[in-house]
Amino acid sequence: MTSAFHVQTALSGKRVLITGSTGFLAKVVLEKLIRSAPDIGRIVLLIRGDARARFESEIATSSIFDRLRAERPDFLVQFFADKIECISGEVTAPCFGLPLTAFNALARRIDLVVNAAASVNFREALDEALSINAVSVQNITELARAGNAPLIQVSTCYVNGYHRGAMAEQIVTPARAAIPRHADGHYELDGLLRHLQHRIAQLRADVTDTTELARRLTALGIAEANYHGWNDTYTFTKWIGEQLAMAAMRGRALTIVRPSIIESTLQEPAPGWIEGVKVADAIILAYARGKTNLFPAQPERVVDIIPADLVANSIILAAAEALQAPPALRIYQACTGATNPVTVGRVIELIQGEAKRNWRQYERLFHQPPRHEFRVVSRPAFLLMLRAMRIGAGAWSGVRKLLGASESPSLEALRTTQLLALTFSFYTAPRYIFHSDRLQALAQRFGAEDQARYSVDTRAIDWQDYLCRVHMAGLNHYALRPRNDKPAAPSALTRRDYAWHRMDSDKNLMVINSILLFDGPVDMERLTATIAYRLTNYPRFTQKVVGKRWVEDEQFDINHHVELECMERDVPREELQAQLTRLAHLPLPADRPRWHMTVLDRVNGGHAIVFRVHHCITDGLGLVHVLNHLTDDNGLHGKTPSPVGHPHRAIAHNPVCSALVRGLSSLKIAGHVARLSVLWPDAETQFKTPMSGDKQLVWLPPLEMERVRAMSKRMGVTLNDVWVAAVSGALRQYLGERGQHLDGRALRAAVTFNLREKANAFQLGNEFGLVAVDLPTDVDDPCVRLLQSSSRMTAVKRSHQPRATMAFLSLAGCLPRALQHFALNLFTSKGSVVLTNIEGPASRRYLAGSRLTDLICWVPQTGKLGVGLAFISYAGQIQLALFVDTALVPDPERLMQLTQDAFHELDLATRGETVPEPATTPAPPEFVITPS
Repeated sequence: MTSAFHVQTALSGKRVLITGSTGFLAKVVLEKLIRSAPDIGRIVLLIRGDARARFESEIATSSIFDRLRAERPDFLVQFFADKIECISGEVTAPCFGLPLTAFNALARRIDLVVNAAASVNFREALDEALSINAVSVQNITELARAGNAPLIQVSTCYVNGYHRGAMAEQIVTPARAAIPRHADGHYELDGLLRHLQHRIAQLRADVTDTTELARRLTALGIAEANYHGWNDTYTFTKWIGEQLAMAAMRGRALTIVRPSIIESTLQEPAPGWIEGVKVADAIILAYARGKTNLFPAQPERVVDIIPADLVANSIILAAAEALQAPPALRIYQACTGATNPVTVGRVIELIQGEAKRNWRQYERLFHQPPRHEFRVVSRPAFLLMLRAMRIGAGAWSGVRKLLGASESPSLEALRTTQLLALTFSFYTAPRYIFHSDRLQALAQRFGAEDQARYSVDTRAIDWQDYLCRVHMAGLNHYALRPRNDKPAAPSALTRRDYAWHRMDSDKNLMVINSILLFDGPVDMERLTATIAYRLTNYPRFTQKVVGKRWVEDEQFDINHHVELECMERDVPREELQAQLTRLAHLPLPADRPRWHMTVLDRVNGGHAIVFRVHHCITDGLGLVHVLNHLTDDNGLHGKTPSPVGHPHRAIAHNPVCSALVRGLSSLKIAGHVARLSVLWPDAETQFKTPMSGDKQLVWLPPLEMERVRAMSKRMGVTLNDVWVAAVSGALRQYLGERGQHLDGRALRAAVTFNLREKANAFQLGNEFGLVAVDLPTDVDDPCVRLLQSSSRMTAVKRSHQPRATMAFLSLAGCLPRALQHFALNLFTSKGSVVLTNIEGPASRRYLAGSRLTDLICWVPQTGKLGVGLAFISYAGQIQLALFVDTALVPDPERLMQLTQDAFHELDLATRGETVPEPATTPAPPEFVITPS
């Protein structure tokens, strides 16, 4: 079945007029059009005053274009010069204040109108709100009719006013006062508008003081809105604007797009981009500054928040449809309430939790740690508490004035709380759920590429990740000014990171090696610009280690860290493996930030990037976060809900109980460290021979995630248990082939265990422990081996052993270097191999426009360990990799082949099928680099 609509086809060569382009949402729409639809004919911006000057100073300089400035600077400059037309005009004036001939000429060269102009002041004076949100619509429809152009009218879901229940994408009936309705469905507003204008004229005649007149006009707007069925002047006048648009565009193409509460971008052009403080942000900011910790709300109700880029995508899809489909009235709601609901209570829980844990990360937002819990109460209780607090604060303020002091700060805090409640409490006690069935159906009428590039799928939003990482960071970075212009002071390495920094040896470099394979070429200029723009959001990538501190590298040059190596011909797997092995032996320079990218330009018909990061910068989870930030998903967010984290993170809030729990945990951790230190050394096998320092990296063709997941489901175990069992079988077979049979003796592995929540991965650093697991290498039956792996892994996960080893690494960071190496060697002598499981990106990723087909990662070994196996998931696949010292494993390809065989053996065994006998003479494995 072919798709009905195509965005590129619809917009190619078209001339689009946008109003409100100096506003937040219109800038997101404008940037997306420039970046994703470069063949558009022209974009005309209607701007009040000197249009071109305001465009250059207020729009062209906006950080919304930072991505394009970094990736395609020449294209952006050329687009601004050739395809942006600025018209000086006033949207609230007839013909925009233009001569009639100029207005008609403008209409003749316009193919589409997007009206994003609006006053979003909820308590605007009635005359201003009517002029901007309602009367201006009549002027815009006049232009659309004159040019026979479709109109996209941006409204709001909250035109539904005081209604309750399920709110569908349809014309809204007033909830209270009766207004006559036209046979075509819209409401006839001549009488209502005459009434409102009469009331405004009366006030202007009666009140001469401008301040008092503004106050009275604001009060009049609220009173009229409440009388007719709306909470505030903004939603009332936006509903009026919808009706005027429907009346004027009868029989023509009109699409109304209603967003809910628009907040920062989810993904594009950068996660968290925002301009100014929006609805929820005003409350967050007041809480951060200690101005309020009390608010009237209903925590169990669904609050409808929508990222700005999903709204922009909705507008573009609606525009493409309007240009290609027969004229009609269409209404779409861009919202999350019905598809991916989040409650008021959950939003407060996430924001407050993030603020308590990581307030230092948001230096512009939080000037000090939050001191109080944020409480929500019913509206009657709130009014009662507010009255009582006002009496107390007023009395104390009077005493302070008598003593010559200033007014009590608590009185200012009360006024802030009252104003916020007056303005926003309607939105935190919602009584309806917005539905977007028609919008989702519209998206399905586009092709897969458009659905990805202009995603409106709100189910992809991970609320914890979005609110705690994306939105808070965006609010801090984009919406608030820096507190001062001083450069950031050097910060201390944590003891764990310092331990990793000093852990390099001639046998083991503490570097995480990864390779990114692409099915086509990588544009070096675009790649370097992308990395320079995005990677520097993490300070550690522009800082070097001096002593025990991170210090900004004043000589930082991105070209020292992203370098191209030209291959003479297309590189097969064996040569690529040799290149990786060569790079893995190179220490990262200590006088620069400790990371490097090497681009190999001819690998299996595409390109490859070897990305090397020192372990002192981050661990595996942090590295995946960095890769997600560097890459794009072509429109889809591509994240899955995050787990809560290690169960021992949850402690009681009572301070006495908390201290008791921490004390008991410390004792248990100390006990585990002591127990690990006295473990018997591991079995003496080939893996315990002295290391040579000669390393080799190999990997397998990817396994399908669903195949491995099916094994885990059949046996009631985790993916990690399947991985451990397969490796156990491979190690058993490998040693058995060399006459080292392990019947009766288990081989011990150090398995990495994450101790950090995904939402905090942006902080980088190392927050993981190692658990010593006796692998069931002494078990022949694959199913029994799997169940034993699961049992042993579950036992250590529930213990304090992960935190004990993390504490051990912190302790090692305090020791002199010689003692640190002695302690690590003593510790690592208890095991033979390192096993690591990394959860990579769930969806396909693109770096600088190139499609990433495979992602493989090798983690370093420490101390006397010389065998490391890892698997990383990526886009529905699992990639298996081995990093070994060749003195311990001279034929790593054989061990990799046996690992693949062990997965196959488990697959058959868990299905109840007979496992075939292994060949007496092992066949050499076939390795290929597979573009997926």
